[in-house]
Amino acid sequence: MAVFVLKIGGGAGIDPTAAVQNIARRAATGERWVIVHGASDAANTLAAQANVPVRTISSPGGHTSRYTDAAMLELFCAAAGGVNTRVTAALAHAGGRAAGLSGVSVLRGERKTAIRGLVDGRSVIIRDDFSGALQSADGAALTALLDAGLTPVVSPIALGTAGERLNVDGDLAAALIAVTLRADALVILSNVPGLLRDVADADSLITGFSAAQMPQYAGYAAGRMKKKVMAAERALEGGVPRVILSDARIDAPLDAALTGAGTHISA
Repeated sequence: MAVFVLKIGGGAGIDPTAAVQNIARRAATGERWVIVHGASDAANTLAAQANVPVRTISSPGGHTSRYTDAAMLELFCAAAGGVNTRVTAALAHAGGRAAGLSGVSVLRGERKTAIRGLVDGRSVIIRDDFSGALQSADGAALTALLDAGLTPVVSPIALGTAGERLNVDGDLAAALIAVTLRADALVILSNVPGLLRDVADADSLITGFSAAQMPQYAGYAAGRMKKKVMAAERALEGGVPRVILSDARIDAPLDAALTGAGTHISA
């Protein structure tokens, strides 16, 4: 039976309602789905309310992530929990059988104890960050839920080797789960139509390419799209036959993505 993994972004302007309603309809036909969600906008909102500054870390390779010190970790976990219950509730309301999960139940990672990067433009070594590199996903637990007819909804938090909670990238978590479950496809929905040649021009969509052409097209990725392309690459390398980068803001976004919308990257 077909298994699909959906990553729905947590950035500003992304409403998961259309996607989860679409999943409820598709799951009723026998498809099996796992949802991984982001929480960036919700975490920023909580941080602003708590007067906690939102800081970023830029790696030497140009990737940007949230600087998650102890105070931000608490806010991020609270935000992720709130988003998880909202997505789970929306899926249940749409007629789906949902199982909301904190990522610590199924994701394992290793804390990055010393990170060299740019923080607010300054080169530093960071030792108080609670972000992590993903190591594994509990495929048996997720499969058991799928076998019971449930749709797991997973937040982007992993359990570290010392029992600590870790902020992990949701796109990479979705890719890891897709590889672990040998999914038929990974669909990543965000607030853009897909991979664009020009980020300012929605009509510059790259409709598709193969994994072998990744070096040719990855250079078009900017901002958060860099992590999505990296997640696509990892999923394809791990045996997932196709990855789709598409738009969460349209009606029936999964129907659209699976029938040609967005950017399709094939193995």
